[in-house]
Amino acid sequence: MDVIGVVLGGGEGRRFGGDKLLALVDGYTSIERVANTLRAAGAHSVYVLTRSEYRCKLYVGLAGLDGCLYDQPGSCQGPGFALASLSRLDAKYILVAPGDAPWLSPSIYETLLGFLGTCDIAAPLHGNGFIETLVHVVRGSFAKEMRHIAETICSLRGDVRPSDYIRFASCSVLVGSLLLGVASPSLFAHINIKEALRTRMARNPLGDKVVIELRPKKQLIEMMNREKLCKHLLNEIMVYSRRSLTHLARHAKRDYESLCTRRAKDSE
Repeated sequence: MDVIGVVLGGGEGRRFGGDKLLALVDGYTSIERVANTLRAAGAHSVYVLTRSEYRCKLYVGLAGLDGCLYDQPGSCQGPGFALASLSRLDAKYILVAPGDAPWLSPSIYETLLGFLGTCDIAAPLHGNGFIETLVHVVRGSFAKEMRHIAETICSLRGDVRPSDYIRFASCSVLVGSLLLGVASPSLFAHINIKEALRTRMARNPLGDKVVIELRPKKQLIEMMNREKLCKHLLNEIMVYSRRSLTHLARHAKRDYESLCTRRAKDSE
């Protein structure tokens, strides 16, 4: 199986007070632990997505990585737009992990791959309807489309969220985190602050043993038509709310308010 792993390392670590990826966790830096998790899950090579050549060299040397992707600044920024860099990779599957989540387990990615089937992207779903959008498996053919998706969404609202790839894929799979071979929500904990190194507390409870497949009936080109866009967003809100996908419903509502409600008022 042709699998590449990507560690997300573009954050500034302001709340942490330094580079989170260099934090020591049980004798190893966070980036080493995350890279080793991706290798154990089947990645034959592991890259880091970062913002500078200095960080690239530091991370590659420290964790024995195979290279770097660069989060290039532009009109759209943040982890959502940065993920479009996956389009530069050639692989059947791509495993994505945040570099500040050192307790992730290989079983998470192995199970996501098992449930991916013919879909484009698979991600963990937690008990409160929150999706772990930075922990996911992407089909390589879909990764090639991510740049176009990001640029189209950016032209609509000026920013790109990681959840957009789940919403705009032709087929997405959300897997309840209790199905991912994890015994504790701490495996999804992020070290956003130094206290997290001790508490290992995750933001969200583990999800139920469910698998939800989303196949939105839309074309990305239709999103440039305001009437079709607003109709689609209303449908998204209904579908996500009915399935208790709080995370996606909130983002769809935000889009409807800014792209439909406010624009309609401005045009009056």
